[in-house]
Amino acid sequence: MNDYLALAPVILPVVGALIALAAYRYYRKAFEAFVIVYSVFLFLINLGYLLMLQGGMKPLSYGPLTLDASGMVISTVVCFLGLLVMFYSFAYKRRPQYDSTYFAAYLMMMGFMSGLACSSNVVIMLIFLEAATVISAVLVLFGRTKRSIQAATIYLTISIFEVLLVMYGAFILYNHTHSFDVTTNLALIPDSDKFLLALLFLFGFGTKAGLLPLGLIWLPPAHSEAPPPISATMSGILISASVVAMMRAVYPFYGSSGFDLVMLIVVSFGVLNMIVGMIMALFQEDLKRVLAYSSISQMGYIIVGLGLATSLGVYGALFHITNHMLFKGCLFLISGALILGVNTRQLHKMGGLGKRMPITAICFAIAGLAMAGLPLLNGAASKAAIEEATAHAATIWWGYEWFAYLQIIGSIVTFLYLFRAFYLIFLGKEKPGFDKSSDPPLYMLIPILIMVALCIILGLFPGLTEGLLQLAADSLLHTGA
Repeated sequence: MNDYLALAPVILPVVGALIALAAYRYYRKAFEAFVIVYSVFLFLINLGYLLMLQGGMKPLSYGPLTLDASGMVISTVVCFLGLLVMFYSFAYKRRPQYDSTYFAAYLMMMGFMSGLACSSNVVIMLIFLEAATVISAVLVLFGRTKRSIQAATIYLTISIFEVLLVMYGAFILYNHTHSFDVTTNLALIPDSDKFLLALLFLFGFGTKAGLLPLGLIWLPPAHSEAPPPISATMSGILISASVVAMMRAVYPFYGSSGFDLVMLIVVSFGVLNMIVGMIMALFQEDLKRVLAYSSISQMGYIIVGLGLATSLGVYGALFHITNHMLFKGCLFLISGALILGVNTRQLHKMGGLGKRMPITAICFAIAGLAMAGLPLLNGAASKAAIEEATAHAATIWWGYEWFAYLQIIGSIVTFLYLFRAFYLIFLGKEKPGFDKSSDPPLYMLIPILIMVALCIILGLFPGLTEGLLQLAADSLLHTGA
């Protein structure tokens, strides 16, 4: 009977979505309270289970789902961000499209993302990934603009390539092992096919993780044209859940004769993501496109850490996933507050808003410095772990040491494009027409302040999450044992 509890991270959000639809229709006064209370419940359930795993409990498993530490870290982060984003979204409640459908769709997406991170069966992973893709595409359309329709169309079209790559790999896997699970009977697969499978799953699942080249096509328009709370979710969680799924599917093939080559390919594409993303972010005039391209760059750090397949590298990557959810989610939510206040996303159309929106300006500065890796903020700790792991990998190939140097350069460039955005938005001469602008309402401000506070706390005390993230790192590495 207890085995059925392994379905809870997927089933409970879907059940919550159905109850939310009923509450909105039959007892609308209780709708907001229910959404928040149920989101808190989901977060506490996931966190409690994760703490029990840390205490030595055996992971629950049912069919293709296994609630191990790596999957549950993602599920817990999904629920935490979901709680903040749904509270933030109540600021849009006067707009007719933000009705129960929006919140129900968001709850369902939370369940699908949790399921994606908790399986090693490539077909089940693909089903959850595509379900999350369809739901997130629907949420992108809540932007109600022509550009959001185009972005959703591109997003769904690119998913076709992802499905083809993963299904091609699934057929090859089943032909050799009679299973879609990447941990079953791998000794029956020739080394040449193991290498092919590693590449198919890398670029298949990696597409939704923002991996180049396809990530460069869909990610910037989708993240920039979605409503700000959905941008925060797609950037902070959906691509992170996808990158963990990607490595779950690839790690088992690291043990083949092409180990060093597969590792080099993964790490090289991570570095490519980092470089291309930060260069593109430097030349954007749209604030949300700056943040979208920076997501491609930050995913590069995470892919490098996971690609190294060392305990320190994977720990640093999972820590950076957590941190990215905080500072990037915060910046996207701030972009929503700015759009609400000045009705533009164009950097050169803003200016001098620091006087009108002082709390927003301080939060933007802290979150931006955290993403750039300023010491004593959370981004510095996770980036340092990834850079150290990359430097240690120089014993395998001397080029990894240069990859570590590029990560440092990446932090400097990140600081430059975020400082440019900060200067154009909050400093300089105030543009006419902004005399009524002010800091956002509490619905928006409270989630932003919570994220900024956690950026500071985890920067000062990175050991707070070390035990859980190290357990998750060991669990994820065990997938490829």
